[in-house]
Amino acid sequence: MRLILHIGSTKTGSSALQATLNARRDQLAEAGALYSAHGVAAGAHHLLAASIHPGAWQMHKDELPSDRAAYFDETVAAIKAEAEEKGADTIVVSSEYFWGSLPPTVYKAFADAFRPARFEVVAFIRRQDEWAMSSYLQAVKNGEARPFEEWFEKTLQRTNSGLHYFRVINRWAYFLDAEAVHVLRYGDVKENVYAAFCDTLGINVETNIPLARVNPSPTADGLALLLEINRSDADEAEKAKQRKQVMGAHRASGSMSLLMTDTERDTIFKEAEVSDRLIATRFLKQDGPLFSHAVTAASSLPPEPSPEPAEPPSP
Repeated sequence: MRLILHIGSTKTGSSALQATLNARRDQLAEAGALYSAHGVAAGAHHLLAASIHPGAWQMHKDELPSDRAAYFDETVAAIKAEAEEKGADTIVVSSEYFWGSLPPTVYKAFADAFRPARFEVVAFIRRQDEWAMSSYLQAVKNGEARPFEEWFEKTLQRTNSGLHYFRVINRWAYFLDAEAVHVLRYGDVKENVYAAFCDTLGINVETNIPLARVNPSPTADGLALLLEINRSDADEAEKAKQRKQVMGAHRASGSMSLLMTDTERDTIFKEAEVSDRLIATRFLKQDGPLFSHAVTAASSLPPEPSPEPAEPPSP
């Protein structure tokens, strides 16, 4: 049995990929790949992941039982039984909750539960300045009220943040003793992340299909409105309602420009330099740069649309 674990990253078309995997479950099954409905929320295996994640479970308190460890074990057992019943030789599990430097117990719990499966890890990565800004916009959509500079300093400039791509990917590869690690650059595959995923993993299904835009970013005006809402004295329910209304009217279209200074970009690239080199040499087997670091000329979000081998870590 092969277990394909898609760990993200966030803001690399994951929601669109998961929505498509979820909607095309029958076609995947015909190709011998199981994308189980067990442990799924919003099209992804977020409940399965949250049940062993140190913090994500709090976002699913109403959906998870108090005994989360038992839920995890029971869900894994159900997924494995379903794969056997349907004759699937591949299980696909996907959740961005697996992105980040997690406690060793999380990796070990996942590995122990799915053994003796042969593990493969899949990660989509994005140029770090674009990823950081897109992640900030997502945070604002969820209630973040701080300006980008402060959010970046307190949230991403930590060793265990998702900005350190190699550390995130390598820990999964190490703890799972993965047979293969597949790293895809989002900029190369963003037109159809589902096709890139299936083609890379050798899942023989029809992939020339339109993908819905599931999780758009706000426009510049939308960002200003969202921050105003998040900083207001309204209760959380009212803020959530207002944010939803803003996103209904202020969705950015096309590629996103960056709201950061050249100094901030340089800081991000310097922070990522070693990680990029390790990913390129270890996982992509290439000597060249992982990303082009050309600075985007524009310095604001798009206008409103008319009527998106190093040593393994110690356990």
